[in-house]
Parts: sequence; C-alpha cells; structure tokens
Amino acid sequence: MSDNLLHDSPTEFLHEVANHQGECVAQSVIPRDDGVYVVACSCEKWETTAPSREEGLRLARRHTGSIG
Repeated sequence: MSDNLLHDSPTEFLHEVANHQGECVAQSVIPRDDGVYVVACSCEKWETTAPSREEGLRLARRHTGSIG
C-alpha cells in the first residue's frame, strides 16, 4: 500500500486490511442515528463511541499510538 491512501483504490485498501488481519492498519468513525459515533479499528480488539467525529479521530489516533 502506498504511503498516501488517497492514491489507493478502495479495493487495494480492503486487500491491504485483509492481508494485515489483527493489525491496526485502518480505523473507522461512523455516525449513528442518535448522534453518537462508533469508533473501531481493524485489529478487531478495540471499539468505542465518541460524541463527535473529531473526538472519534482523536481516540483512534490514541489507540494506534500516533498521539500520546
């Protein structure tokens, strides 16, 4: 996978995630109808909720260690 996900097709991205099952290679922040965001990681060992998209992104970054 390239260093910039904007250059990967969705298929390439999904293959990369599948090839690294159990690793923290992709995180998602998905809105629910009640205004809460579900935040999860491709490692399948971490999932939480957040009150905003920004907080969800912060939590995902903390999970992967990209911020302290």
